[in-house]
Amino acid sequence: MKQMLKGKVIALLSLAFLLIMAGCAEENVASGEKGESSQDDVIKMGLLLAETGPASTLGASQVKTVKLLQKQLDEAGPINGKTIKLIQYDYETDDTKAVVAMDKLLSEGVVAINAATQSSTTTAVMPKAIEAKIPFLAGAPIDVENEYVYSTVHSPRVIAMPIVDYLNKQGIKKVAWLNAADGFGVTGLPAFKELAKENGIEIVAHEEFDATATDMTIQLTKVRSKDPEAIIVWSRTPGAGIIARNFKALGFDIPMIQSTAAANEGFLEQVKDDNENIFVVGSKLSVLDQLPDSEQKELLKEFKEAYEQEFGEEPDLFAAHVVDGVYAFVEAVKAGNTTAEEIHQYLANDLGAFLGVTGTYNFSESRISPEPDGISVLAIENNTWKYIE
Repeated sequence: MKQMLKGKVIALLSLAFLLIMAGCAEENVASGEKGESSQDDVIKMGLLLAETGPASTLGASQVKTVKLLQKQLDEAGPINGKTIKLIQYDYETDDTKAVVAMDKLLSEGVVAINAATQSSTTTAVMPKAIEAKIPFLAGAPIDVENEYVYSTVHSPRVIAMPIVDYLNKQGIKKVAWLNAADGFGVTGLPAFKELAKENGIEIVAHEEFDATATDMTIQLTKVRSKDPEAIIVWSRTPGAGIIARNFKALGFDIPMIQSTAAANEGFLEQVKDDNENIFVVGSKLSVLDQLPDSEQKELLKEFKEAYEQEFGEEPDLFAAHVVDGVYAFVEAVKAGNTTAEEIHQYLANDLGAFLGVTGTYNFSESRISPEPDGISVLAIENNTWKYIE
C-alpha cells in the first residue's frame, strides 16, 4: 500500500488493491459447496443504516457502498484464510428498531460494528457495543468519548471549521443560527460558539425547529429582524431543504451555510433551480474534477469511479463514512486480528495515521473525528456542487 508522509492511504474499492490487502488473497476458499466458507473462517462486521424512512436520503448511498464493498471483498477472496462478511440491517429511520437490530447483530457474532446514519440512532445503539466490548465505528456525529468508540465522521467542531474559514474570508462577523431540535441538530451550536468566539464572530440570533416541520418561515422571519450577515443551518434533509426553500421565498440576499447533513443529492433536488447564496459543507469527493492534483484526489477518484461503475451515480460524504469504517476493520483483519478485542487494540494502537475518503484519521491520537482536510464549503452552480478555494 502507498505510504504518505504521516501514514497510510485507503484505496479499498479497487480490486487490485483488495488483492494486495489480502496479501495476494489465498486461492483456496474454505470447504463448502460453491466455494462458501465455514463459519469458523468468517469474520463478521455489522452495519446499521437507514435504507428506508426519512433518513434514507443519507443512508441510500451507504447501503449501496456496503453492497459494493462486499462484492469486491468476495472477488478478492479470503484474507489470511478468513472471509469477511458485512451484515447490514435497515433500521428504517427508527431508533427503537435500530436497538432491536443491534441485538440481532450481537447475537450473530459480529466483531465490529459501524452505525448509524443518524446521530440519535448512533447514540441509542452505542451503549450495547460498549457493554459487549466490541469496537464501534460511529457513523454519525456524537458527543461521547469511550475507548471502544471510533468516529468515522467529522465532529461538530471539525464540521464548523470550514464554515468559520469561509466567514473570515468573506469578512462576515454577524450570523444567525438555526437548527433542528433533534440528535444531530443540537450538536452544532456549542461547537460553533467556541470557534465563533475565537474568531470574533457574533451569533445575533438562534432559533430551533422540529426536524419533521414542513415550514420554517416563522423562525427565518425572527432571525431576519436581527440583521445577520449570514445564516447557518444545522439539520439533515428533508428539513435542510425545506428551510433553504423558505429562505429563498423570503428573498434573503445573504449566504445560507448548511452542515454536512445536507451534502447529498436529496438536498440538491430540493433546491433545484433556485439555489443562489446557498452553501453546504460537503465532501471534496463531490467536486473531484475541480480539485488540484494530489494524492488525496487520486484516492477520491478511485472510490468515485468504482461506485459510479457499479451504480451509475456519484457517491457522497455518507458513502465515504462507510468506506473508511470498513477499511479500518479490514486493515485489522489483514494484520491477523480476528476477535473484537484484538481489532479494538489494533485500531487504538497500531493502525496509525491514514488518509481516508472522509479525511485523515489517526485513532491513536483522536477517536473523535478525522481532520477537516476532506471537506469544504461548497456552492451550488447549475444544480451541482462547486468548489470554493
